Amino acid sequence: MQPPFPAPVSNWHNDTYDAISPSRPELSVAGKTIVIIGAGSGIGRETASAFALAGASKIALLGRTESALLETKAGLASHSADVSVHAVSITDEKALKGVAAAVGTWDVLVIGAAYVASPAPVAQSSVDDWWQTFETNVKGTMTAANVFLPTANPTHAALLGLTTGTVSLPTVMLPGLSAYISSKLAQVKLLEFLAAENPNVFVASVHPGMVETAVFTKSGAKAEALPMDKVQLPAHFILWLASPEAAFLKGKLVWANWDVDELKAKAEEISSSQQMTTSQSFP
Repeated sequence: MQPPFPAPVSNWHNDTYDAISPSRPELSVAGKTIVIIGAGSGIGRETASAFALAGASKIALLGRTESALLETKAGLASHSADVSVHAVSITDEKALKGVAAAVGTWDVLVIGAAYVASPAPVAQSSVDDWWQTFETNVKGTMTAANVFLPTANPTHAALLGLTTGTVSLPTVMLPGLSAYISSKLAQVKLLEFLAAENPNVFVASVHPGMVETAVFTKSGAKAEALPMDKVQLPAHFILWLASPEAAFLKGKLVWANWDVDELKAKAEEISSSQQMTTSQSFP
């Protein structure tokens, strides 16, 4: 379909497709260790499935609710991956250090935990609820990166952050979401710094599209009013983004809806510019 939002591609996807399929040999993660924060449901759960389908050796599932993580693990039982469950908060530095020590060297870290405050104008918002959005989305991302980067594969690793806020859209289109969108903009900038500071780690931000998750529902968005996406789209796109094919997108903010073949055709233009960063909006 034609892009409903500004995009650097002409082909906009709402579901998975061959180029990002976990069955592609080029996207194999055989022998690799994958860490997924926010793996208890929705996109995180489906992302775990995508990496399992692609042959991951080890998958560490992190989240606040153990029962939900165990459900995710049960769904991976038919695959050969060694799956571990770790019930922790993304803002709990001590607990995350324990998980990092248990996991050891990792190859891909997906930070998908998120919080959205109840939608309201700034002047009518609960200060604590508003700030909790920053605690989870910004402090949580910083804490996870700080704790896990020392054990990243020293040759090459990928750190991917989900930025489910539509940070590129005009503020007037997002009433009541000041906490969420502001925190996601800060998260994107933080990930840009991580990309610049870690030459051996591929870091990127990915907007997963419009998927009906708990965060989507709490934000007040209406599925019937938007072009919705299948949860497999962001999960499989994240798998592709962690592959060598996406190396030119280091430090960029990309949407899972964007056609990867079109992106690859513009690889030199994208990598040599400030496109898809907070320094310059994409076309």
